[in-house]
Amino acid sequence: MSNKALTWILFIFLSLTWGSSFILMKKGMYPGEKNDLVFGPFQLGAWRIILAGTALLPLAIKFRKYLTKKNVGLLLVSGLFGNFIPAMMFTLAETNIDSSLAGLLNMSTTFFVVLIGIFFYKSKPSKWQLLGLAIGSTGLYLVLSQQFNAAEMKDPRYAFFIFPATLGYAISLTTIKFKLQHMPSTAITSLSFLLILVPAIIAGIVTKAYEPFMQHELAWKGFGYIAILSIVGTAIAVMLFTKLIAISNHIFSSAIAYMLPVVAILIGLADGEKFALINLLYVVLIILGVFLMSKANSKKQKVNKIEEEQVVAEV
Repeated sequence: MSNKALTWILFIFLSLTWGSSFILMKKGMYPGEKNDLVFGPFQLGAWRIILAGTALLPLAIKFRKYLTKKNVGLLLVSGLFGNFIPAMMFTLAETNIDSSLAGLLNMSTTFFVVLIGIFFYKSKPSKWQLLGLAIGSTGLYLVLSQQFNAAEMKDPRYAFFIFPATLGYAISLTTIKFKLQHMPSTAITSLSFLLILVPAIIAGIVTKAYEPFMQHELAWKGFGYIAILSIVGTAIAVMLFTKLIAISNHIFSSAIAYMLPVVAILIGLADGEKFALINLLYVVLIILGVFLMSKANSKKQKVNKIEEEQVVAEV
């Protein structure tokens, strides 16, 4: 299978998987019909990391040779900013906003990726990528404006808790792309979770993440949603995302954030959340933005391949 085909397969799978993670977070905290809080946001975040880290432990042991002085700090950055902080911030936000809105705001990851790439790694996006970013951002802004008016939120200010999470995603993504390319994707993922496993356990103890099992009859139902979120939506998905970063550029990888809102909104609609039909037109703009970034990515890969062949020929 070519890298281009694999890139799109991973892109679609991750869009569907992570797009559904927002409703899984909501159902993990509120598994009943009465929307009574069972697992608190930090309790759910702790369980999410603990379960994912435990599932990846055998792989972490296998790749322990990569835990060198050079790699440990970078892996810790990837784990903390790419998983630990977002796991806490997204659930906190979703105690007061719709899951579909959380999915929409996740797109801000791309902005941070572009800014970090430019200012810290001197990686300038192409004109096509900037155009795709602008079109996709416009579509998202229009959707966001409609959704803010339609959503029945307890406190819209909680939406701002998502931005530290998306900034964390961008820091992790660019760290992997520019600093950890010498490591296999499975090693990066498993070792990153290994390094944040103990902090997650401590967070679980401090927040008494075990208490819901003794206090709520719906705790195991909520824990089922958390388990799916942790194993499929975190452990497996993060590993595949790391692979996607390795075979594509950092801007196209972050463009998944454009597709998550589409999936999150559709699932939110099925769960009774509100969404104006006019937004379907704006969603088309988001998809067009992703296409343009992908097109730029393909051209860049061809140029890189030619340059590599020239280097080999010179040697």
